[in-house]
Amino acid sequence: MRLLKFMGKVLAFPVMLIVTVIQWLFTLVVGMSSVVFNLLAGLFLLIAVLSLVFGISTWTEALRPVLAAFIVFMIPVVGQGITAVVVVIREGLSDFIWS
Repeated sequence: MRLLKFMGKVLAFPVMLIVTVIQWLFTLVVGMSSVVFNLLAGLFLLIAVLSLVFGISTWTEALRPVLAAFIVFMIPVVGQGITAVVVVIREGLSDFIWS
């Protein structure tokens, strides 16, 4: 039984390294894209509010850019959730290897 557990640990170590690299890449991509997407969402929201203030559009017409801003804002949040799942997988593998 000890031999099987040792073999499992040896096989899990490269997998943990690959998952760690994937976590770093996800963190980098989500961090960079969150800046771009948050600026884009802010621009959509600014356009919607200013079009209401200056009377260019009605409330129902301004709701579309607000909804688009919310969707664009939520894309990095979903990416952070996926990154959190990758972190949980990596921590589980790390706990198995160090046990």
